[in-house]
Amino acid sequence: MTQQKSGLVPGILMGLAAMLVGAAVYGAVIGITEYELGLAAILIGVLVGLGMMAVKPSSPVLPPLAALFALVGTALGTAVGGAVLAVKYAKAEGAELGYLDAFSTVTGMMPDLLGEDPKTLLFWAISAFAGYSFVSKRVKAARQAQPEPVEPVPAPQQQPEGSLFTPKNPQG
Repeated sequence: MTQQKSGLVPGILMGLAAMLVGAAVYGAVIGITEYELGLAAILIGVLVGLGMMAVKPSSPVLPPLAALFALVGTALGTAVGGAVLAVKYAKAEGAELGYLDAFSTVTGMMPDLLGEDPKTLLFWAISAFAGYSFVSKRVKAARQAQPEPVEPVPAPQQQPEGSLFTPKNPQG
């Protein structure tokens, strides 16, 4: 009897790797361009979705995890980009600011920044939807392609004729 693999663990690992790579790239894009590009944020969700699809998942747990990883990756990328900009501006002013201090400051200010620009949340949600939809489509296709488990049909049993207490061979 062979057991079908759900792709859960490899899917989670690929999703986490794609999330971290996407967040780093998005942070770099923000740091270089000094703009939060909504398309780049959405691409994190696509990257997470494609990464998790690559392992051919069939576990129904993975689509919500893809949405979560895309959302966290986009938020992390925004924070990394903000930290890069904070360090960049601090150096322009002649001040000394480390990346970890800048990251801590930016993450502390994140709720206020999101309140000022709610479009950011919209792009985060679209990114999460992209990750979810890619993986969900693949999981549905994989589950439909799996054959239904076939249980062996038991052989019909012969019903005894007459009483159970009468011998079958009365001549002996």
